[in-house]
Amino acid sequence: MNQSIVNRIKSVLQLQRKTSQNLSEETGIQQMLIELMLLGERRIYPNELIAITVALNVEVKALLEPRDQQTPLQIVLNGELTNRRSKRAFESVLYAIEDYITMKQEYGKDGNTR
Repeated sequence: MNQSIVNRIKSVLQLQRKTSQNLSEETGIQQMLIELMLLGERRIYPNELIAITVALNVEVKALLEPRDQQTPLQIVLNGELTNRRSKRAFESVLYAIEDYITMKQEYGKDGNTR
């Protein structure tokens, strides 16, 4: 199995704060097999990949397709911003992300102005 797919699965697990044990329980795949898959030592079969995507609530193509750097990021908000403080905090995070992207475009990876 392609290592980039394994890395994407690991990223989703980390984002969702799930362990190999959680994934095992939700997919019905033995925990040892999941750990071998995540280490890249065992192939992930198509039926297992489908079970993993269902358990992680992601589309199969999201794991298979390389992420295009030009694709805009999507922010999914679970719940509601119910008060001013939470709205300001969210706007602050969005501003920080936009600021980071602008600085990265301006200075690039090497830190020099383009």
